[in-house]
Amino acid sequence: MLKNNYKTALVTGASSGIGKETVKLLIKNNIKVYAIARRKNKLIQLEKATGCIPIVMDIRERKALEKLKKLKIDILVNNAGLGRGFTEIFNTKAKDIDTTIDTNVNAFLHLLRCITPYMIKNKKGHIINIGSIAGLYPLSNSVYGGSKGAVHLINQNLRIELSGTGVRCTEINPGRVATEFFRVAIDNIKDRKKMTTGLTVLQATDIAECILFAIKAPAHVNVSMIEVTPTEQSPGGVIIKKIEN
Repeated sequence: MLKNNYKTALVTGASSGIGKETVKLLIKNNIKVYAIARRKNKLIQLEKATGCIPIVMDIRERKALEKLKKLKIDILVNNAGLGRGFTEIFNTKAKDIDTTIDTNVNAFLHLLRCITPYMIKNKKGHIINIGSIAGLYPLSNSVYGGSKGAVHLINQNLRIELSGTGVRCTEINPGRVATEFFRVAIDNIKDRKKMTTGLTVLQATDIAECILFAIKAPAHVNVSMIEVTPTEQSPGGVIIKKIEN
């Protein structure tokens, strides 16, 4: 049972992976959960399994997002995201840039714009923003890394904006997780397998537990950021390559 008098939550990207496991965990803690995703069939399955309230929506659709202002949400799990263009910028397709930025940055911001006013009026709430270690450390991935870098700075600025409102916000930055992410992000099967082999990757339940940990903290405690990676994954480092003539 949560002790911060939170009653409702909105989870985006809820049809699979981190979003799905978060929905399940919050409902186990007696939270009424609105679950947003594009895939109706998977949402209906989740509704039957958990009792969540499904909302079939593409968060890139601005008019659809505006309707969320009517909901009284105590917890926002800003989870929906993808990694199209998960390669060097000079190998990235134009449409992949647009898709990634529209989802990971634009829709992300509009969700905050639509959901936070109720929290501020109510003088309580918790925003969970799902980032990535790709937003904290240099990778050979300007598009996805840049979008998650934006999430990192948005969360830091949001902490200042919410100061004195009673609303908390937390950034969760996972490393490699066993979800559908790499299947969507990387077209080449061999390259895709490289991302999840050779180490024991995180499970979606691991991230859901991190989210619950932050939410369960006493009202006077704000868990600002959690960085969580597989034990065998150490982000950062330096790459030196000689220019070949």
